[in-house]
Amino acid sequence: MYTMSLFNNKGGVGKTTLSANIAHDFALRGERVLYVDCDPQCNATQLMLTEEQTTALYASHSDPEESLRSSLANTVYGIFIPLREGEPTIDANIHTVRSERFEVDVLAGHPSLSQIEDVMSSAWQSAMSRETAAFRRIHWAGQLASMLEKQDRYDIIFFDVGPSLGPFNRTVLLGCDAFVTPTATDLFSFHAFGNLARWFEGWVTEYSELQEANIAAWSSYSANIEEKLEPLRLHGSNGRELRYLGYTTLEYLKKKSSGGEQLIGAFERFRPRLPEEAQRMARSLGQHRDEYLLGHIPHMFSMPATAQDAHAPIAQLLSKDGVRGTQLNQRNGYVSKIKNAADAIHERLMELPR
Repeated sequence: MYTMSLFNNKGGVGKTTLSANIAHDFALRGERVLYVDCDPQCNATQLMLTEEQTTALYASHSDPEESLRSSLANTVYGIFIPLREGEPTIDANIHTVRSERFEVDVLAGHPSLSQIEDVMSSAWQSAMSRETAAFRRIHWAGQLASMLEKQDRYDIIFFDVGPSLGPFNRTVLLGCDAFVTPTATDLFSFHAFGNLARWFEGWVTEYSELQEANIAAWSSYSANIEEKLEPLRLHGSNGRELRYLGYTTLEYLKKKSSGGEQLIGAFERFRPRLPEEAQRMARSLGQHRDEYLLGHIPHMFSMPATAQDAHAPIAQLLSKDGVRGTQLNQRNGYVSKIKNAADAIHERLMELPR
């Protein structure tokens, strides 16, 4: 089983739309997919689940307090409840919901997930002090993946995260085999991309020291260190490392007088500088490829909003969803670009050791 995330500290680059549609593409290939919404904004949950499903999750009782308790237990937040209570392991009783149009299972998000940032910040600091229970807590995503891998329920887990470099998103990456960085070619996206590359250089060093210290602490008194480490799905164990698969760019187009399309120059001047930042990110993880560009994703204007209303992937939008006439041709063009990126991501993911 593989685990991956589309990760960027810059919002507005189409990350959730892209990851949800790539998850659908993977499902069409016959992969059993779980999509875990770790963004407190819950945009992926709103996109992939119907209104009836979200009502059942978040407003199942007439009493608001009872609805809150129920939603906490039946979304991704539920797996963190033992961690908030000081336990080192997650709740193994997870509740997924089937997205029929995306053809994937969804572990729904929750707005209260923002509270987990403080929990993970505290756990990260305690883990730096060789508190091994805290070291387990920050590997909650690895615990989840390890548990589901043993149950043979899924082939791929997608983690959707918000635009942040905070402790919680770091813990998501600890459970991932690979990640992709969606970006755009404007000034601020370029600077955010460079910031992410520099952040990885420091973070990899910090985490390596943290992992080494905690394993050393365990080794000093544990008779079976592998038994303790295996459920965490650690990087550096059994050939598993965090791999950078590459980046996609969000394209901004304008119509030409001839009826064709051209890229907007103001968004193009930073494109040539993206490959070096991608190489820098890869080097921080001890990797190298000649090319990290995975594909160009078009700016899809109102179509993501239409998909949100229909709770459907772009590829499945039909006339009944409000896509008609020339929009059908536009949809096909968008789908082709998404599929090209999905092909590249799937090929590189399948190269990794299971």
